[in-house]
Amino acid sequence: MGYYGVMETIERLGGRQRDPQTDIAAVEAVLDLVSTGATLSGLSLVAIAKHAGVSRNSLYRRWKTKDALYLDVLDSINGPLPEFAGPTALDDVAEHLAVLAERTVDRRASRMRLALNAEAEVFPELHRRYFEEIVAPRREAMFKAIRRGIESGEIRPDIDVALVNEVLVSPMLARMASRNLDDLDPVTSSRRITQLVLDGARPR
Repeated sequence: MGYYGVMETIERLGGRQRDPQTDIAAVEAVLDLVSTGATLSGLSLVAIAKHAGVSRNSLYRRWKTKDALYLDVLDSINGPLPEFAGPTALDDVAEHLAVLAERTVDRRASRMRLALNAEAEVFPELHRRYFEEIVAPRREAMFKAIRRGIESGEIRPDIDVALVNEVLVSPMLARMASRNLDDLDPVTSSRRITQLVLDGARPR
């Protein structure tokens, strides 16, 4: 199982822990199908169950709607955020950015996020919950790392924290959208982007 986030998602689900292997199989099935060109609206729980090799009823017991299943899939492809343990704010920012980079080079994870963006109007509630429950906490973690740099004097105090975050993550999002991922090394690329951006944000 390549997605350590799946087990964390299952733990978060509380009452749905009767058969973790079924949950994992369903998540993997959605990722497989979307990565081969299926749309979120085109998939059905029946098709997902068939691909996963599980019964349709087992899926319906866990997820009453595709939105609920898709939200758990999206949660599973995001690894846990690292702790703030670096010697500098730059180290923390780079490590957080590397988590996004790892999901970006994972083609199934990228295709899932692109599929959601392509059908945001079809799944407005799923889109809203994805940003509120999954994206927002990660954005706030990056804000915290940037604010640490302000407090330590590594970053000038008049900087726009939200703008710095956008500049940091934009190269990764652009790579994901273009699917130009062959030479993207998560650790090296994240460090280079962070150094470039934070050099421009240093006190003068």
